[in-house]
Amino acid sequence: MIPDRYTHEKLAQAHRQQLQHEAELERMLGELPVRSRHSIRHVAALLGTFLIMLGTRLRQLELGPKQMEFD
Repeated sequence: MIPDRYTHEKLAQAHRQQLQHEAELERMLGELPVRSRHSIRHVAALLGTFLIMLGTRLRQLELGPKQMEFD
């Protein structure tokens, strides 16, 4: 289906805004010092590890101590 002119212009405008937003984010990330980017990755890795440990602990609590021995 071919959109009418008004819809096409609105879609094009929304797409341009999305591209501008993404470019701004890339520019801001590019301005961060390398250390800051490393710190963000480090914090994300720590958060991931914490969530995995939390999930394991919750599973242990849910299953109980006897069922975990057989897994």
